[in-house]
Amino acid sequence: MKIGIIGGGSVGLLCAYYLSLHHEVTVVTRREEQAAAIQSEGIRLYKGGEEFRADCSADMSINSHFDLLVVTVKQHQLQSVFPSLERIGKTNILFLQNGMGHIHDLKDWRAGHSIYVGIAEHGAVRKSETAVEHTGLGAIKWSAFDGAEPDRLNVLLSHNHSDFPIRYETDWYRLLTGKLIVNACINPLTALLQVKNGELLTTPAYLAFMKLVFQEACRILRLENEEEAWERVRSVCGQTKENRSSMLVDVIEGRQTEADAIIGYLLKEARLQGLDAVHLEFLYGSIKALERNTNKVF
Repeated sequence: MKIGIIGGGSVGLLCAYYLSLHHEVTVVTRREEQAAAIQSEGIRLYKGGEEFRADCSADMSINSHFDLLVVTVKQHQLQSVFPSLERIGKTNILFLQNGMGHIHDLKDWRAGHSIYVGIAEHGAVRKSETAVEHTGLGAIKWSAFDGAEPDRLNVLLSHNHSDFPIRYETDWYRLLTGKLIVNACINPLTALLQVKNGELLTTPAYLAFMKLVFQEACRILRLENEEEAWERVRSVCGQTKENRSSMLVDVIEGRQTEADAIIGYLLKEARLQGLDAVHLEFLYGSIKALERNTNKVF
């Protein structure tokens, strides 16, 4: 099968490596330097102190020759990708983004493609233009969106590596909100407070504020089992206690964060439902202020 990976970041390179073991994979990147490097060197994966390599193609344009396109760019970069996707023939497209800001866009999108959405639960750090470190084993979980046929993608993704399982979920909303609630509780707070994930559990004031954010997000998302969701937030926080969240890293390195994808979606849903979201509004405003202050030294 021919698979195109749109985006050459950590998730894109991780997907490209593992999928290329069973499929013909091309990484579509916006920079000529990265495309040339991948074309000549392939993808290198670091895991458990070992280095692995896989052949992989690269390009700078999206075309109609792929059986599946996996979109791994961040949510705020999607607007630059949509026009190219609208110009190609109908195909299967899997969107792997943090947060749910892109869901509002996809609901109004009339490009005619078979759309799927999913999450990446792996830990990955890009080391160079062609190399990625697999820092935490997880899974790719996906679901059909807006009437797409899951059987089609199940057949396409039937072969996968044991360290890179790909799992189908029947309910896309439950799948995405399950991860969103975790991201909403951990990422903005760690970015604002400039702390590792674990400190949200060990500092009482941080834990109390995280619980307020959690309760607010639960009301907006209408989660069925709040106790189970809260335990998952605490569990992820504990399992990643020594990690810096991606939002904290983005703030430190002066990049645009995924605040719109994570908190922005919740705030828009709150407005649509007529709900107050004072804690989320505070977090959103604070993170956007930090984004503008790119010269701040931590």
